[in-house]
Amino acid sequence: MDINSSAGENPHSERAAQIYQLPNGLSVYHINKHETDFLYKEIFVERAYLKHGITLKANACVFDVGANIGMFTLFVKQECADARVHAFEPIPELNEIIKLNVDRHGQSVTVYQNGISDHEGEAAFTYYPDYSIMSGFHADASADAGVLSSGIRNQLSKDNAELNNVPDKFIKNIVQKKLGKRHEIRCKLKTISGIICENKIEKIDLLKIDAEKSELAILKGIQENDWPKIKQMVLEVHAVAEVEVVIPLLKQKGFEIEVEQEGQFANSGIYNCFAIRA
Repeated sequence: MDINSSAGENPHSERAAQIYQLPNGLSVYHINKHETDFLYKEIFVERAYLKHGITLKANACVFDVGANIGMFTLFVKQECADARVHAFEPIPELNEIIKLNVDRHGQSVTVYQNGISDHEGEAAFTYYPDYSIMSGFHADASADAGVLSSGIRNQLSKDNAELNNVPDKFIKNIVQKKLGKRHEIRCKLKTISGIICENKIEKIDLLKIDAEKSELAILKGIQENDWPKIKQMVLEVHAVAEVEVVIPLLKQKGFEIEVEQEGQFANSGIYNCFAIRA
């Protein structure tokens, strides 16, 4: 196991990581069951990142930007045991959990306690400990509550049509419970091109970005001479306005694009973009 990290004691840690067995028998460290179940379903069951022609080949080099507790990294290692993964997660508590999971299940994984952006430096990162997957550099309490409300209502309706008319107060209480706690953490930033240079990377077979409104800044941190090294991308894009910027940019860089919005994210403004080099 390779680990590059400056992680130390985390003053914001509120609970110890626990072992949790996934339905496929894989045991992972985690802190929030509801999040782990969501990530397992999305990544392992629905295979959300291997759609529209996205593939994992032998000896693939994969960048997992916004790695959270490392579920996508573990999925990659199950699908392609000899893959080389670079996993990025700036939140100290989650970064430590990735290390635990990599130590159990992953070889040839480098873990970075960094955010990825269009420049190197530092920035304030908002961490929701009870709903960490919505944490980010551009967190907005009101907007995040709206996205989560839409997601909860869509999921309830999908599970049971009779739940389509759940009172707003009920949804609001769930959202408050999940987003009520928040911490601001100063995080170090790197760029994709900086990582490529540091590690002398010649090819990225798959660049996965799930970074809560930071996707455009991440793309802007790729220097012109590094774009041809990236063969496939899957990124979560927030808002139609962002989609309208990201798609032309990726097409200009030589990618064929597919965009979809998962049912649970209907009316949330969140889209998944799949890009394969033409």
